[in-house]
Amino acid sequence: MKEKEQKILDTSLPLFVERGFHGTSTAEIAKTAGVATGTLFHYFKTKEDLIDRLYIYTKENILEASQGDYDESKSFKENVKSLWLNFVNFGIKEPYKFNFIMTFHCSPYITSFTKGRIEEKFVDLLEVYKKGLKEDEIKPVYDELLMDYFWGNVLNTITHFEKNPEKRKKNNIELAFELFWDGISK
Repeated sequence: MKEKEQKILDTSLPLFVERGFHGTSTAEIAKTAGVATGTLFHYFKTKEDLIDRLYIYTKENILEASQGDYDESKSFKENVKSLWLNFVNFGIKEPYKFNFIMTFHCSPYITSFTKGRIEEKFVDLLEVYKKGLKEDEIKPVYDELLMDYFWGNVLNTITHFEKNPEKRKKNNIELAFELFWDGISK
C-alpha cells in the first residue's frame, strides 16, 4: 500500500467512527490527511470506495491479531479463550478499528462482494467452534447464532471496559470470558 493511501485510510478511520459516513466529507479527509482532494480520488474513486477499502483494511487487521493461536496440545476451552482474548484485546488496543467494523458491518456502503470476500477469511474462527461441537464441548447451535453470540459478547466486553477502564484487570477479563464460556459450554 502506498504511503498516501495509508495516510488517507488512517485519517478517515477516526473521522468515520466519530462523525459517521454523512458527517465526514472527502474534502475534510483530504485536508486532515494533508493530501489534495484529487489525490484522495486517485486512490478511492468515491467515498463509498473508501469505506469499502477501509472495511477490508480493518477486518484484515483484526484477523491478523487473532490468527495462529490454535494449539492442538491445549484444551478446546483454552483455545477458545485465546481466540476470544485476541479479539477483546484488539478492540481495547484498537478502538477505532473495532468500532468501525461494528458500525459499518451492516452498512449498505460495504459491498456484498467485499463482505463475502472478507468473511471467507473468518471461516477458521467457525472451524474452531465446529471442533467443540464435534467433541461435544459446546451446546448444539447453528453457525450464525454462535458467531453472533461470540461477536456480541466480545463487543459488550470491550464496551464495558471502555466505560470502566479502572476495572480492566486480568481477573475481570477472565470473569467476562467465563460468562461467555458458561453460555456456550455444556
